[in-house]
Amino acid sequence: MDRRQPDHAKHMILEGLTDIFHEQERCQEDIRASLAGRMDELREENGKKLQLTLTEIHILSCIGDHEPINVTSIAEKMKTTKPTVSRSCAKFLEAGFLRRTRLSDNKKEVYFRLTPAGKELHCLHHKYHEMIKKRLLAFLDRYTDEELLFAERLFRDLSANWRSVNGGGEQLLK
Repeated sequence: MDRRQPDHAKHMILEGLTDIFHEQERCQEDIRASLAGRMDELREENGKKLQLTLTEIHILSCIGDHEPINVTSIAEKMKTTKPTVSRSCAKFLEAGFLRRTRLSDNKKEVYFRLTPAGKELHCLHHKYHEMIKKRLLAFLDRYTDEELLFAERLFRDLSANWRSVNGGGEQLLK
């Protein structure tokens, strides 16, 4: 077998992944911008100014999926730090998308629940995810079962090893 063909295929996969990452960044910005319109309306209703990142929108959605939930549990589920979650929650509280609560059996621990405005953003976010999911599943219908099984294995392995493949960016700083 000609060794150049697999090497060429590897480079084409790398280019394809790079293109996907760039396109995903554009799609995330589109989602954030689409949600921003309704967020602006909700902010005006609440009299607050707020700029949310996509990560913050995902944190809000995590709260909606698991409420009542505390900072530690949100950070674990989102695979992020507690300070990141705390900063986001402070923004949501100030903007009126979130409220603090305590459970009757644990008066010390603070839990979060969405307000009606937060629930609306949570619902909009889920609608976008469902739309993307439907489009992706329809797109995948063009492939054979064998191709899908290989792609599933490739992405499972890539996901499980992403940090070692990607290096986390620390080499750029040295």
